Amino acid sequence: MFEQFPEPARSQLAAAFDEGRTRPEWCFARERARLAYWTPIPGSEPMIVWQFEPGPDPGTAAELLRHSLRELGLRKAIHDITLPPGLTPVVDRAVEHEALLAAGFVMEVERLLLEWAAGSDLPDEPGRLTYRAARRMDPGEVIRLLVRISEGSLDHDTRVEVATSGAEAEARWMYDDLMARKAKPDWFVIGYLGDSPVGLVAPDDHSIAYIGVVPEHRGHGYVNDLLAHGTRTLAAEGLRRIVAATDVANAPTAAAFRRAGYSEVGRLFRYYWRTS
Repeated sequence: MFEQFPEPARSQLAAAFDEGRTRPEWCFARERARLAYWTPIPGSEPMIVWQFEPGPDPGTAAELLRHSLRELGLRKAIHDITLPPGLTPVVDRAVEHEALLAAGFVMEVERLLLEWAAGSDLPDEPGRLTYRAARRMDPGEVIRLLVRISEGSLDHDTRVEVATSGAEAEARWMYDDLMARKAKPDWFVIGYLGDSPVGLVAPDDHSIAYIGVVPEHRGHGYVNDLLAHGTRTLAAEGLRRIVAATDVANAPTAAAFRRAGYSEVGRLFRYYWRTS
């Protein structure tokens, strides 16, 4: 099936297959429409509609989406459309947008795409926190911290997953996702104030994948400390650009990224399909 996709999609699919993140049987095509599914956690079920090329007809693309969801027996699927600032899928990716809606997807959240570029000032690290590598800690301890960070979270995905699956299930999935990222062992860290865990920051090979503060330490600017640490960690590795994303509605986190020297480079529109 990979051969039915043009480059660079074909090579990207082959690389993802080698990593255990996609399979030929997760690929579908109909007339000029084609799509593949992807999983962020190797070995788990597919959950992201990837390499979606709808072709010229939204009806054909919608039927391909519905067929693929039935064939794979999924309960949930996600698809992201990314665009430069000021553009909207309704106008600028109209066929894709219409196909998704016709197949039962709903656009639930808009996210800011942010970038720190080499040559920008690095955020200051105040030195208030000490750090321990999460990969060297007991998984249960990290999962419990993720549960606490999810309390009162402004992140749409976190809130939905906590409401539908429970805080512990969401935290365990997040732990597996972060551990599956491409990162050096000491990049994903827990920040401590004395012996009290304040929060965490999880860089991967190109981005700040996740950042969060526990409820009792919110309101004291510790997100700035964590973000500075994560950004400086990747900058020290020679990355020319570091990317991140946060919900448009999550104003505190968006403000923290801007203070750290990140600028908006686009918007991500996230569509969800769920069984009723």
